[in-house]
Amino acid sequence: MTAIEQLQPQLTTQLAQTIVRQQVAHAYLMVGEDQSQTVQLGLWFIQALFCQDLHAGYPCKKCNHCRRIAQNNFPDVLWLTTTKASLGVDEVRPAKLEMEQSGLESSHRALVVQAAEKLTNASANSLLKFLEDPTGQVVTVLLATNSTMILPTILSRVQILRLANNVVDQTWQAQLQKEGYSTQDIQILAAAHLDNDLTANLAATEFDQLKKLLQHWFDLLWQQPQLAFVEVGAKINKQVNQRPQQKIWWCLLEHLFSQALNQAAMQQTQLAQTQSAVEYFLQAKTYWKSNVSFENSLEYLALSMEAILQRS
Repeated sequence: MTAIEQLQPQLTTQLAQTIVRQQVAHAYLMVGEDQSQTVQLGLWFIQALFCQDLHAGYPCKKCNHCRRIAQNNFPDVLWLTTTKASLGVDEVRPAKLEMEQSGLESSHRALVVQAAEKLTNASANSLLKFLEDPTGQVVTVLLATNSTMILPTILSRVQILRLANNVVDQTWQAQLQKEGYSTQDIQILAAAHLDNDLTANLAATEFDQLKKLLQHWFDLLWQQPQLAFVEVGAKINKQVNQRPQQKIWWCLLEHLFSQALNQAAMQQTQLAQTQSAVEYFLQAKTYWKSNVSFENSLEYLALSMEAILQRS
């Protein structure tokens, strides 16, 4: 077992299964605080895509393709990076042109953009057109330490994979268990990247109520957005009335939207609709961060979801 497989067992297993099932998406965003781990995962995944001796979706790391990819000496893989403060159009455009060419040693190609948070608005928009309409069999992998720096339009068109934090405070986890948090809820907290500062004063029963309220409202968004709009003022705004609670709400909601987008991409069902929904969610969250009221931000999201469903 390689180091990254030990550090990120859930993600490597998930990616291996998509390869075995031939459900590889056309674009991914891998986000992790530890840049070296993010790069390792990106490299591992690219090797798996081209490995000549694949084992249940896992790369052998020893074949000709795996070794040359690790040495950045494989013609069908382009690794785009920069030492400058930003990654501009002049660097993205040639990469796009190269990806439009047929594979030299395989039937597909791969583009890896390291430090994707360095993309300028112009280069991100240029890349967006490529993500929306890739030429041939191309997989694009964006690597970043912070997804908030990525344009919402990009985020809505990629499968987002968040690396587990391997330096999670074990004392914090033990404390949560002592306070009555279930193993499932602790996993949700970790997946939604909720730190101990946010959960310090949130009792297990309060979190459970917040989680259930959010899941109910999320389901309404997709099924009856008009009712979701009404519930914002009638129930949610009264129960989620503190800024720390609201921050937890947005983190959990982002986790749910990310799951919905990944599922739509894997199943290739309602993908455009889900991408639009994610864009509106990200905009609503931005409004809240810019001091638009929690109530108005959620109402905006509900109205946007209604518009999406009416168009479909």
